[in-house]
Amino acid sequence: MESSEPDYESDWPRIPNVLNCLDYVPDSCDDRATLHDMISKRYPDIRTTLDASADEDKCRISAYDNVELDRRHPRPPPSEISEITEFSDPWAEPNQVVTETDESYAETVTPHKMRCASIGRTKSFRDRLDPLLSSARLDRLKNGDQNGQSKAVGTTIRNYALELAQDKSTTFAQNVDNFIACTCESKETNPQVVMRNMRQFMSGMKNYLVKHGEKGFYKEIERERNKLKSTEFLNLDAILEGVMHKLVVRPLKAHLQKLFLDYYTKTGAIRLLADNIQYAASRPVGELAIKPKITLPSDSVLNKISQYIHRLQQADSPLEKLENLLAAIAIIFNSVKTGQLTGSGRSVQLGADDFLPIFVWVMVKTNFVAAEIEAEYMWGLLHPSLFSGEGGYYLTTLSSAVHVLKNFKNSCEENNKNHVENDSVLKVVVPDELHGSILTKTVPARPQMTTKEVCKIIAHKARITNPQDYALYRLTDGEETMLLDNECPQDFMKDGKHTMLAYKRIDAKIAWPNQDKLKL
Repeated sequence: MESSEPDYESDWPRIPNVLNCLDYVPDSCDDRATLHDMISKRYPDIRTTLDASADEDKCRISAYDNVELDRRHPRPPPSEISEITEFSDPWAEPNQVVTETDESYAETVTPHKMRCASIGRTKSFRDRLDPLLSSARLDRLKNGDQNGQSKAVGTTIRNYALELAQDKSTTFAQNVDNFIACTCESKETNPQVVMRNMRQFMSGMKNYLVKHGEKGFYKEIERERNKLKSTEFLNLDAILEGVMHKLVVRPLKAHLQKLFLDYYTKTGAIRLLADNIQYAASRPVGELAIKPKITLPSDSVLNKISQYIHRLQQADSPLEKLENLLAAIAIIFNSVKTGQLTGSGRSVQLGADDFLPIFVWVMVKTNFVAAEIEAEYMWGLLHPSLFSGEGGYYLTTLSSAVHVLKNFKNSCEENNKNHVENDSVLKVVVPDELHGSILTKTVPARPQMTTKEVCKIIAHKARITNPQDYALYRLTDGEETMLLDNECPQDFMKDGKHTMLAYKRIDAKIAWPNQDKLKL
């Protein structure tokens, strides 16, 4: 006889298997309402729509702003490790040259074409984005044959798991229903705690299904295994992750949004970000540290970016939100051109110091008041494996941009300097042992970012394949001090000492040059 006790680890208290709370209906919330809709109702004076100025010349730095008329040159590939950290195109793999035809460009900026790509043609943005969102071990979610006739790998397993959730006699369905109902009834008002419980519960229920299954779940897995080729495998973790987003995240989205709105209203974070966005919109573009050579996106491009931001807010799944964030970033990359060209006629690459101010400017122009909440939503609910690649890199960029904006007015008044906050990016020196040189990497940083998180980003951008052999060090007068995983590197950069950060092999013996010779 199958046990009715779920086998998963969780701090969430065991919920009695009674259905007295299943008829609970949370406060009337429109599931389709976005955070901007909710903020507009609570703060009628806050603008949450696109603010594209009619005076376009005021926002332009170069006359070559109409990128839609200039698609003759292929997009340059992301470069190898260099002296600046480059924000590579979100869909591009290392060392991969991606050419852009008129057709593929249209696919990247036309929402309704994103899901219509076929294997036999130029890859659409969605196809190039899938490996990124999947990462190394989430990469085999989909598997179609050359004619596009075979079903996606895992579809029947996904559908069967959803059917199990509809069968109220199963332990799986009862636990999901009880968790949702009791989460809504709970007196917990901190959204971070609620998301931590949700993330832990989703992981636990995935483990339960994989270890024990229910009814014909194992038979469905075996049936799918028999269809696999010798080079394919079933990634149950990825398949069930999507199932849990639909079963747990979707029904709790409205409740979680309300908690976020109440919490950030109480702390004043919503008003602070909105006021700074309004203030930044009234200031010259140069105060955002945007370099003169940069050509900013046109109004038409801003409209397309705004569409993806709106789709991001409409999405329930944190993975779908991340996808739309990366789509918006992809449009920025396609649109931003520089006045300085290389000898081949291609635009120079954007460094971290270049892109972050542009992204801040886009947030100002699109009035992305809900940016902080949306970022925290993704940080709290996404599978941790996604934080090691480009997804985590650009999600950090979003959080970093929020931090810049929230402190923008104070920074301008106190320093009267045209630069973003120093702690919104981190400069790290990386010894290149192969060539005997020192490289400087600039990475985005969110508030209170830990050493472990910084190391993941640097390892990704520097393409370190053995990050377990590397560590982050604090350099003070040539003396190295290894930072612990839970320490905050930004704190050391504020103590006033001549301190630098270095990322190197733990076993490497490095004699560093005098710090006044290192150009950061």
